[in-house]
Amino acid sequence: MGRMYTSIQFIAHLWQAKRWDAFHSPYLFDLFTYCCDETKRSATFTAIEIRRKALLSSTEEIKRMDFGAGSLSGPNTLISSVSAIAQNALSHPFQCRFLYRMAEFLQPNRILEFGTSLGISVAYLSAGNPAAAIDTVEGDPEVARLANNTLDTLGFINVSVFSSTFQAYIDTSLDQKGEIDLLFLDGHHTSEALLTYYRAIKHKLHAGSIFVVDDIYWSEDMRNGWMELIQYPEVTQSVDCFHFGLIFFKPEFIGQENHKISLPLRMLLVRG
Repeated sequence: MGRMYTSIQFIAHLWQAKRWDAFHSPYLFDLFTYCCDETKRSATFTAIEIRRKALLSSTEEIKRMDFGAGSLSGPNTLISSVSAIAQNALSHPFQCRFLYRMAEFLQPNRILEFGTSLGISVAYLSAGNPAAAIDTVEGDPEVARLANNTLDTLGFINVSVFSSTFQAYIDTSLDQKGEIDLLFLDGHHTSEALLTYYRAIKHKLHAGSIFVVDDIYWSEDMRNGWMELIQYPEVTQSVDCFHFGLIFFKPEFIGQENHKISLPLRMLLVRG
């Protein structure tokens, strides 16, 4: 049902969504104008995309421990090729560029990513603000190893990769760190996980924090979790970009609004 559901929802989203620059809020207008501006590019993009291509063509096989959706009772062990992981799990280039520009625009002191995969999205976040302290969490030790290889190859030194389940990181490491300015959740795509992790982390968020949730249309269940989350009283604005959603906590927003927007077509089509 997953792909069929997502495809149907995408058509509905295109019908309902406004342009990416249709915000009345000056803050959201400025943020999205910056993040969607494809003239704001970095030479680092080329290096990261070369690494993506290398992962996509890799013939290496690894023994995986999958803690994602469908594995709440424990990890599923399977043999996967690195190329298959790259094909199925890496964030799209347009989304990575959006994250890069968000980190560049916000200049966050601390970034937390749940769902490192092979390290491509966190590389973009690191490139966007090399001064940020970034933790990224990956439950599969072999995938975490490859993510570290990605970061070492690209020379990003401000990222700490935790080979840990999300819950173990929350239990053992979260409270040892400062407030989170930018949180990116890309893994364990169920409503239960989304809401559980949010409730466990929200005390580390502040009024200026942004919470980015990947794959909000992964399934009907995931979509229901997103819809519940954006109704929480501390959430003052949300933006549904279809492929991902953003949650804001700024008290100066007038009234709780939940926006649906379409990213620029050119942005979606540019690969690297």
